[in-house]
Amino acid sequence: MSLTCKFNFTGTERRIFRGKVIAGLLKTSSWKNDGYGELDGNMLRFKTRGFWQRKTEIRDIEGRETLGEIEYHLLKGAATIKYSGRSYHWHFASWTRQKWEVKNDEESAKYQATSLWKNEGELVNEGVSAAVILASLFVSNHFRKITAAS
Repeated sequence: MSLTCKFNFTGTERRIFRGKVIAGLLKTSSWKNDGYGELDGNMLRFKTRGFWQRKTEIRDIEGRETLGEIEYHLLKGAATIKYSGRSYHWHFASWTRQKWEVKNDEESAKYQATSLWKNEGELVNEGVSAAVILASLFVSNHFRKITAAS
């Protein structure tokens, strides 16, 4: 499945398209490391905790139940996404940070920016759940904020 991701200038809203039809949305804050989103019926909320060892809880949309977590490996530019009892490795696939990949032993998804100036990219998914795709977009946004702040 191929998706197109377009985000606004500040990076706080990412719209996910399947062809010309909107399939999902991820909204984040410029000031907090929290967010919420929906993709293919999966509605999730992201709540980041910690300062030196950041972790993000993946919760249901009401924020009551924790469904998974994201652990960041800042020096490596990588993260581990745990969701529904499965673990996925997220990492940048290029030094320019224009490509990233999320995968485990059986499934993978790859993102590539289509233009340096246009704030959009293409995501090719090979079996990764929509919830993990949303978490992956949240991770890429998290690293983008860190890069912009430094």
